[in-house]
Amino acid sequence: MHKSYLLILLVLISFFPATELFCQSPTNIDRSVLYRKERNFTFILHNEGWGIAYRKGNHLNYFKTRFLEAEIVGMSHPKEAKTESSFYGDTKPYIYGQINSLYIIRGGVGYKKLLNDKPYWGGIQLSYVYSGGFSLGLARPKYLYIVNVNPNNSEEYYLTLEQYDPKRHYPENIFGGGPLLKGFEKLKPYPGLYGKFGFNFEFGEYDEKIRAIEVGANFDYYLKEIPMMAANKFPNYFLTLYINIQFGKRYNLY
Repeated sequence: MHKSYLLILLVLISFFPATELFCQSPTNIDRSVLYRKERNFTFILHNEGWGIAYRKGNHLNYFKTRFLEAEIVGMSHPKEAKTESSFYGDTKPYIYGQINSLYIIRGGVGYKKLLNDKPYWGGIQLSYVYSGGFSLGLARPKYLYIVNVNPNNSEEYYLTLEQYDPKRHYPENIFGGGPLLKGFEKLKPYPGLYGKFGFNFEFGEYDEKIRAIEVGANFDYYLKEIPMMAANKFPNYFLTLYINIQFGKRYNLY
């Protein structure tokens, strides 16, 4: 999804009062019927990739929930663009200049604060969410099939699978992208921190079932720069906009 679509959605949400867009604040609530725990699984779509997440929360009171979260996402570079060799036929696509693919594992604690409750017949419940914790970037080196000319016969060539090196590999000798899973044995860690803020929109009639969409922004910061694209500055932080789709349930343990 394009960055602008996510940005427009966030701006629209922030400019309209929640009391006008959604149901009225909770007034006639039977707080004796309160689920103490919740958990959900999440599909994440952000402007530089996608991922999955899991949250497990405890209700501190009717209005506030504390949760633990863990997620893993892929992070692409804005300058990435797939191409194919124009020098050879029947080649595989690759991203020219890509040194590493990046995966991010996040783990932290967060809070969800209820702003507007949904009426008893169903509707939309609005909360704001913030969280933070540790972020671990995992860089996987990219491999390419490289064309090598037979030194004894300049009309013959053979292919070798090599880790991409911008000093030795050019469009003229790159045949195509390497195997999808190649490079995981050489993952390099980059420790850091993350912080997140968003708005959570929960749908449905039944409180025990969680069906929600969350939109917001996430910031990852790393102690070292991460090599991603050879011809671009290596980043040590990422600011992304996201949309989460959540499925889960609330429950009590007796």
